This record gives sequence, structure tokens and C-alpha cells, in this order.
Amino acid sequence: MYIKTRVSELTTTDRESLSPERIRRHLEQVLASPHFRNSRRCQTLLHYVVEHALDGPLDALKERAIGHAVFDREAGYDTNQDAVVRNAAAEVRKRLAQYYMEAGPAADLRIELPSGSYLPEIHAPAPAAAAAEATPRPSAPFAIPWKFVAAALAILLAPAVWLANSRSGVRQPETELDRFWAPILTAPAAVQICVGQSRMAYLPKRPPETADPDAAIPLSSLVPMRDRFLWFGDALCLTRLTAYLSIRNKPYRVRGAAVTPYGELRGYPTVLIGAFNNEWTVRLTENLRFSLANGDTADVRGVHDREKGAGLAWHIKRSAQGWMGEEDYALVTRLFDPQTEHYVVAAGGISHYGTMATGDFLSNPVYFREALHSAPANWERKNMQVVLQTQIVEGTPGPPRILATHFW
Repeated sequence: MYIKTRVSELTTTDRESLSPERIRRHLEQVLASPHFRNSRRCQTLLHYVVEHALDGPLDALKERAIGHAVFDREAGYDTNQDAVVRNAAAEVRKRLAQYYMEAGPAADLRIELPSGSYLPEIHAPAPAAAAAEATPRPSAPFAIPWKFVAAALAILLAPAVWLANSRSGVRQPETELDRFWAPILTAPAAVQICVGQSRMAYLPKRPPETADPDAAIPLSSLVPMRDRFLWFGDALCLTRLTAYLSIRNKPYRVRGAAVTPYGELRGYPTVLIGAFNNEWTVRLTENLRFSLANGDTADVRGVHDREKGAGLAWHIKRSAQGWMGEEDYALVTRLFDPQTEHYVVAAGGISHYGTMATGDFLSNPVYFREALHSAPANWERKNMQVVLQTQIVEGTPGPPRILATHFW
């Protein structure tokens, strides 16, 4: 059958019993659940992709083919102008996540629709941890998936953070940082963490035909790999923020900015990591008082202050090695976003060093307290922005320094 399964985590019994009949029975249970039975569109799409994954052909699982077969679009319609399939798939992913969150270990199978794909993955939960999501395997021997890297860092560092904050086993007093995060922590839905992704990751479609190390590879021979890699500073920021959320028992899920549709952000509290590599951060902050922006020339980036008119209040210049220098600037924003109907926290720097510094700022109560010297009495109920600066020494950013704040 044409279906992807995580065979390595199945018992012998599961391998023998993961039959089309068992999958179809489980699919019917999912479609009859409260999460799907009131949405004909989501029911139809999920049923279509699972049936075609079982029986083929796989060409029927391409976006245009699905739009034609499921949503009555013309056979050659423009998918760039009509996102009906992408929007419906995002809704299906959300409903599947809700279904399995409630079902827990009772779910004998799991159906997943990976972001950016319409080929479902179906697998049985691992016996020792039926409710835990299995760790993805690297898709290539030389490329470690960014989800694996982030998860590994979180596992390594979370215990240290937990010990630092909870040595006595007694709940620590509420800090100003906890009040900042309160709208995210108290929201009933899980936190959607959207991480910026590298725009420079490419892989040749085939090995170069020449052994000349200086030979150029045509752009047409490169395949974008933006959904697999993170900047190191962004990954560390992700680690610190997920550790903070985990200690407070707040569920979350992580997605890459390059593969996150609007449908996965609406209705959820959101954390955006990264700036120039995360279009959602750019959209959120471009009309606010402070924003990270390009300068008049391509080699200058900095912080724009709308109250000071044109130009950049603080900036850095790109060197021959890229956006790396002796300092970096970053911006932290927290606001209620009417487009998602929830609070959004955005944290990003000009380079990944600045983003790394925002991770320190948003997880360390001492650093955060410095931003409140001129804050109004009820600042925790207001939208806010904080401009940060960090000195970089031998590839490591120093403590974040507060340059400006704005509350409204």
C-alpha cells in the first residue's frame, strides 16, 4: 500500500496488524468524532488522502489534483491564487491534533498530515509511550532535521532550568516575567511556536559533474531545503522558551515559518522566533512603533523607530562574513493580535545572535525586570515592545541591554 509508516517503532504484532482494514476502521472513528463530524470539508479531505495513500496513485495526492477531485476546481486551476487545499489541510492538521490530544493512549493508531505534504503518515504509538510523539529520523545522512536538533537541546537544557527555578520543590513566587507571559500561559489552547528558517539551505539535485571545487552549480540544479535547518541562535532561543513553558506545564507545538499557514496560527496563542527569516514576525511588527528593517542600501539593517521618522535608530552593516559583527540588535514584541484572536510574542534579532539574546531576555526574570523601569503601573495589560542590544564576543552574545521600550 502507498503509505508511510514508522515501522521501526512497531511491535511484531503491529506490523502484522497494520492492515488497510484496521486503518479504515480507525479513520471512521476519527471522522465520526466531534472534531470532524461538523466539518464536511475536513471529513472529505482526510478521507480522500488516506484512501489514496492506501490504494494510490500518489499523483492524486498533489495539491492541484486534490483541488480538482475534492473541491471541484478546474483541472488546471492556479494553486497560487486559490489556496483552498492548503487552508483545508491546515484545518485538518489542527483537528487531528485536537482529536489525539483528547484520545491520548486510547488511540490505537495515529494519522498525521505533515506540513507541506498531502501524503498522510499512519503509525501505531510506541508501546512504552503511546501518547508521546516518535522522534523523526534524519532524512539524509548529512542533514539533521531541525525538529530533532531543537528537541534534543530542549531535553538537555530543560532539567538545568528546572533545577535552577525549583530546587526546593515549592512553587516560586510570581515574577514580572511570569506576568509578561500570563496571557500566553492562561490561554486554553496550546502555544503555537513558529521558528524562522534558513533561506540559504540548498542541496544539489545530483552530484556536480566536475570535481573542480570552484565550479559553479547552476541554480536550476539546487533544491531548497529551508524546512530542515535552523540558525544556531534561533535554536537556542527556542530551547529556552520551550523550557520555560514546560516548567509551567503549558503545552506547545513547534512549526517552521516556511511551512506555517495562517490557519495554524489563528485561534492559538503564538510565539514567533526570528525576524528577517520569519515572515510572520515581519507582518506583525511592520506597522508598529519599532520594527526591524532594511536600510537604504542592501548591506545595512537595523531598528526603525516610527516616531523618529525615516532612517534607522540603530543599525549594523553586513561584513564579508555576513551579518556578523561586534554587536547586534533585537526586538521583543507582545500584543493582542486581532488576526489570530490571541496574544502573540515575537522575538528576533538582525542576526541569529540577536535572536539568541531575546531567548535570554524572555526566560531570565533578572534581565526582563530591567525593561520595566519606565513601565506604566498596569503594563501587564498593555501591548509592549522592547529594543535590545547585545555585544558579541568570539561568537557568543553577551547579556541583553535595554535600549528602548514602548507600551500602549
